[in-house]
Amino acid sequence: MKEYYKRISVCLCGLVLYGLGNVFSVAAGSAGTNAWNTLALGLGVQTGMRFGTATFCISLTIVVFDFLGKGKLGVGTLLNMTVIPVVSEWLMQLLSFIPTASNAFMGTCYTLLSQVIMAFATILYMYPGLGCGPRDTMMVLIGRKFPRMPIGSIKFCIELAALGVGVLLGAPFGIGSVLAMALQASIFQMACKLVHYEPRSVIHEDLLDTWRRIKVSKTVIRSDIKKGEYDHEFNETGTHQLRYLP
Repeated sequence: MKEYYKRISVCLCGLVLYGLGNVFSVAAGSAGTNAWNTLALGLGVQTGMRFGTATFCISLTIVVFDFLGKGKLGVGTLLNMTVIPVVSEWLMQLLSFIPTASNAFMGTCYTLLSQVIMAFATILYMYPGLGCGPRDTMMVLIGRKFPRMPIGSIKFCIELAALGVGVLLGAPFGIGSVLAMALQASIFQMACKLVHYEPRSVIHEDLLDTWRRIKVSKTVIRSDIKKGEYDHEFNETGTHQLRYLP
């Protein structure tokens, strides 16, 4: 279980950092931002939803699509869906002193900064192998339907659709939106090189894999105790504990 606590902690750090990226993304204002945040902002314009709520609704819809398509859903997938919207809203209130961009240059800088932060955040939450985000899982599912189409092209088409719908719903569109679409993959690749991380080397667990591993680890501990490999003792403070017998 300690292994999972550590892995979940790393994943959560990545998701919190991603929320920080969202703060600058939204603060970009009329310069525009990345595709998925554009969709969330557009949904907010039409429904009055807060950014976090709109983000959660989009993620929930995609998770349902992933589930119906028999995509690989993990603990990290569910954490991604729930933690990022909550943390994003909380950080927006906490960092409310950050001004909304007053011009295109400032907004573009915000957008690019947000993309850099999100790139490193993505590495952090993917590193423990607890499952991809809902959007990446959807990308893989659609990729299976079009095996001859490069996965990068599929990702671009999905995000272009999200961006288009967001703009039609009333979200801002500007040079920041264009740069985010054009440079997102390159920024992520640069971040991976800086920290010597290879995303394709990570084998992600789904929920069933995680359950089996936790169940097996508990079974092993109970088995070891039954075999007498642990003994009871009291430490100096009088607290009861189990001591391993080598």
